[in-house]
Amino acid sequence: MRRRRRLSWSLFYLLLAVVFAVTMVKISRPLRVLSGQQRELARLRAEKARLTEEMARLKEYQRSLATDQGLERAARREGYVRPGERRLVFVPERPAPKEGGPSSPEK
Repeated sequence: MRRRRRLSWSLFYLLLAVVFAVTMVKISRPLRVLSGQQRELARLRAEKARLTEEMARLKEYQRSLATDQGLERAARREGYVRPGERRLVFVPERPAPKEGGPSSPEK
């Protein structure tokens, strides 16, 4: 009788351990998914903040274009000049080629 009780308690503990192990396996996948979703959410929130700042900057630029001075500044940045003005373009000087280099003429 005692042996049977001992066996039944052993079986109970074994069954309990199996149920615990299966439960842990079943829970681990949703926890990994949750962790991945939290990382994705943090990335999306950072992107939203960046886009919100960019949108505010673009709206400010749009408001500046609504004024005559802002519109003129933008046009001059694009290379437009007023009638009678001359457009000057500065080109950086290139260094002279070295003698005997691949770009120097052969004699």
